[in-house]
Amino acid sequence: MRAMIKLAMSSGAMLVPAVAFAQQVGESTSIVIDPALARSDVAGARIEPQFAPKPIMIGPIFAEASVSVTGGYDSNVFNRPGGDGAAVALMQPSLSLSSKFAQHELTLRADGALRRFSRFQTENSEEFEIQGKGRFELGRDVTLAARADYAQRIEPRSSAGTRVDAAEPSSYDRLFGELEARVALGKFRLAPSAHYQELKYNPIRLALGGVAAQDFRDARSVGGGVRIEYDFSGLVSGFAEGSYSRIESRSAPALLRRDARDRSIMMGIRGELTPVIHAELAIGYQSRRYDANHRDFGGLTYRADVQWFVTPLVTLQARAGRRFRNGGNRDVAGILVDSTEIAAYYDPLRNLRLSAQATVERDRYRDVTTKAWRTSFRLQAQYRIRPTLSVGSYALLLRQDVSGAPLVNSFTSLSAGIGLTYTP
Repeated sequence: MRAMIKLAMSSGAMLVPAVAFAQQVGESTSIVIDPALARSDVAGARIEPQFAPKPIMIGPIFAEASVSVTGGYDSNVFNRPGGDGAAVALMQPSLSLSSKFAQHELTLRADGALRRFSRFQTENSEEFEIQGKGRFELGRDVTLAARADYAQRIEPRSSAGTRVDAAEPSSYDRLFGELEARVALGKFRLAPSAHYQELKYNPIRLALGGVAAQDFRDARSVGGGVRIEYDFSGLVSGFAEGSYSRIESRSAPALLRRDARDRSIMMGIRGELTPVIHAELAIGYQSRRYDANHRDFGGLTYRADVQWFVTPLVTLQARAGRRFRNGGNRDVAGILVDSTEIAAYYDPLRNLRLSAQATVERDRYRDVTTKAWRTSFRLQAQYRIRPTLSVGSYALLLRQDVSGAPLVNSFTSLSAGIGLTYTP
């Protein structure tokens, strides 16, 4: 039974409606290839022992730290038609502290990204995320999992319908917490959960002077869910899950409030479909009902993550999902986002890793006529010189096409960079 609970824990299946392809701090310009794969012994995740960084032991604590420094060029800093380019420097520090006892696990992680442009200093930014999570075994068949994180994020230009005359990117703070219990009952696993989230958007400076408040976007979300799994074979399980969230505007005036109720029900399968294919596939129904002012949604929702370990040197991954993004325009409460990504990882040498990713994202601004298609192609390489040092590079082509009301820009951008990662 305990092994079944640990399998559920390792799945990372949180019951809050998933944010498909959640962006990591500085992800778009990262020179580290570290995908979320189900196995650690496959291309894209495997590290040969002679090149694996050694954690620093501090009593019962494992400490892992790294810092990446990257220099590059962005051909369209503002994500506008035509585009203005600039050189960019990026520093990304990371620190992880973990403690693994016989029955419990605790982890604290901090990540940051500091960007500086050679021109257009208004685009300089800082991002960070601090996350803590733990697993506590309360009995042979009962596990309690908890997670909390606090982050400061920057929204990419032309991604959410913020003001076109803004003199800086939109930024926001995010506070999130979740508590989940996992209980094994024979071949069944039951996992009820509760979550809390706060979003606070900072005022933005305008190109002609002054500032614009974004507090109409501030939101608080409280809810919970339950997931039931049935173990078919020890390798594959089926599941059904449901979730409910009450979303409330924190400080918006009555005409701009975005209070809503979000519900979803999904069914799917997860596990090792074959010895070389791991997958999670789920489909269901989601509804978002606003108290007033905005257009409701009810319809299909889905998520998928298929990993094919083609050979010991090649891994293919396909992911897809649907979610809502907080709209930056006063008239648009939620942007319905459909995302699809295909990625390939190739390890031609013991210390060389290559990756290629293609992503298509469709954004529907449901309260107006705006629709945006965003496609991206990313190539990346990482070469480990020794356990403490690696060199990496990336190239990213991003294109967005827009129809309907021009709340966001159509644009094309190309960025590339090269840098070093040091792991003491």
